[in-house]
Formats: sequence, C-alpha cells, structure tokens
Amino acid sequence: MILLSELARAEELRQAAGVRETAPEAAPCAGGVMARSAPGVWMNYCVGAGFAGEVTTHDIEGLVDYYACKGIEPRIEVCPFADESLVARTREAGFLIRLFELVLYRPLDPAAPVVAPRDAPAGLRVGPIDPLDTAEVETFVGVSTRGFMPGVDPIPEPFKEAVRTTLRHPRTLGVAAWLGGEMVGCGAMEVAPPVAGLFGLTVREGFRRRGIQQAMLAWRLNHAAARGCSFATIGSRPTSGTLSNVRRMGFEVAYTKATLVRPGPGLTPVAEH
Repeated sequence: MILLSELARAEELRQAAGVRETAPEAAPCAGGVMARSAPGVWMNYCVGAGFAGEVTTHDIEGLVDYYACKGIEPRIEVCPFADESLVARTREAGFLIRLFELVLYRPLDPAAPVVAPRDAPAGLRVGPIDPLDTAEVETFVGVSTRGFMPGVDPIPEPFKEAVRTTLRHPRTLGVAAWLGGEMVGCGAMEVAPPVAGLFGLTVREGFRRRGIQQAMLAWRLNHAAARGCSFATIGSRPTSGTLSNVRRMGFEVAYTKATLVRPGPGLTPVAEH
C-alpha cells in the first residue's frame, strides 16, 4: 500500500524538479522551487515548499519579492502534507486561496495493462511525438495552446514557448492522438520512477466525448508501467471533466492542494483555463 504522505512528497518534488529544469528562471524556496516566466504564463508559481522543515517569514518574503519585482502575482501551491508552518507564514503574508486541485493516483503494473472502458474511434492512433520534428512539435503546440486558451487569438509567444520547453525536457514525453491524419488531441507525461506524472491533455473541439481522452490515458499509463513506474498521478479541478474520466480508469483522490496568491496593483496573475 502506498503511504499518501510519501506519494505526496514524491509528486510535489517531481513537479518542483520539472519546473526548475524547464522554466526560464527558477530559484529555491523553502525546500521547493519558485519558477518564473513571462507574466501570465502557467510556470509562474512555487511548488514543493514545506518539505524540508519549517517555513520562515524570510522564505515567504523572498517569494513575494521574486514575483512582484517582475510584475507577476505571487503564487504558491500548498500541499496538505507539507510542514504546517507553510500555511501559517502564507496567511501572515496576506495570501488568499485562488483555487483547489485534486491530485489523484493509481497503481501501475506492467503485467496488468490498462484498458480504456470505452472503445476509441476506428482508425485512432496514439503515440509519442518526436521532439526533434519541428513541424510535429508546432502542431502539438497549436493543439495544446488552443485547447487551454480558447478564444485567444493569436496565442502569445511565451505561452507557446512554455509548451516547447516542456517537450524538450528529457523526462517528458509528448503524446498525441491522430485520426484521419489529423492531430486531434495531445497531452504529456513525465516519467520519473516510481512516479509518472500525467498532465496537459486536451482534445480538439469536434472530437470530444468519443473516447479519445481515455485512449490517451491508457496509452500513457501502460507506457509508464513498462518503464518502471509503480504509480501514476494526475491533477484535476473538482469541476473538470477530467475527474470523471480518470476515476473511471482506476484513479483515486490522494489529496487536495490549494493554490494561494497575493494579489496587488500592477501584478499579473496566471492565465486560468
């Protein structure tokens, strides 16, 4: 049986390492990492704080200054298994809850392949993209950014570059679904045994509710199991359709974490989707 405290530590520190290695700028913060990119980009947040002992007022003051000096709204993800001082210090600094995220997990076993509960469309192909294939990467970037930023045209270049940088990361695998020669869905995963972190899945409008998301989930889970991961994680908003899909495929809620922010005049928040 997986201890949830150990799972949380592995998952939060996996995220911290990943964003440290992919964001344009990053710095340590209370045992975690605060990453920085252009204002509004999702990489502007601190994760993994509170897993190295007590969090100090100096830690949180440094976090606030790190973002505010660039006109970025300070943002930190707070895991319930982190040191309790993290909640106290962020409260004292005037942070507010912006949103909650469920972190779900499921065990993996290469001897028990995952099968999607719904049949995929005939002819659907799911597989990895080649990070060295510029055309394929740009198609992936387009599907991903339009899926998470509907109605934004054109997509600002820093948001596109965040996807490209993530795809170039050595532990990250971009996965796409093709139907009739078109890329109709895309997502990613970080393979960091014992954990595989699934993220960034979107399916194009017009191809949704046809079993494509489940097919892509199953492919990534089986790929992770074959590469030595003993469990997989995925994050979901409580009201997201992702939640019902992953629960159908054996995921259970491990913990709920809060995203805290400290709003202020002239500070740009992360663009929510």
